[in-house]
Amino acid sequence: MKIIAIVVALFGVIIFSKLYLAEPSASDGQQLVAKLVHDTSRGDMKLSDFRQTGGKAYTLSGVRMYIMTFEGSVECVSSPDQGTNVVFAFDRREGTQVSAMRAGDHRIVKGAIQFEKSSYAWVGQPM
Repeated sequence: MKIIAIVVALFGVIIFSKLYLAEPSASDGQQLVAKLVHDTSRGDMKLSDFRQTGGKAYTLSGVRMYIMTFEGSVECVSSPDQGTNVVFAFDRREGTQVSAMRAGDHRIVKGAIQFEKSSYAWVGQPM
């Protein structure tokens, strides 16, 4: 009888863990932004600092969503003679020109990431 109870409890825990997935962490956001910075700049820039500034979970048409706001710093690690000029999807500077960066320069970036819960993971993209 004890074995049946243990098996049922274990089965319940497995099903619960599949249905419930904790909200994305700051580490999840940092990994996503670091990959986007690297890919967008073709390796000329890296994310040198990341801090989650807020987050909000909600459900839209039955789909769990999570918005994470963040602030960070991007560093230019290499640049051609004219410098590197990359505008990131999350680097919103309305009406201002983002100047080219040279190796060693830093840029403060702020933005938000929208995560959507899929079957077994959170999938994120910059807003």
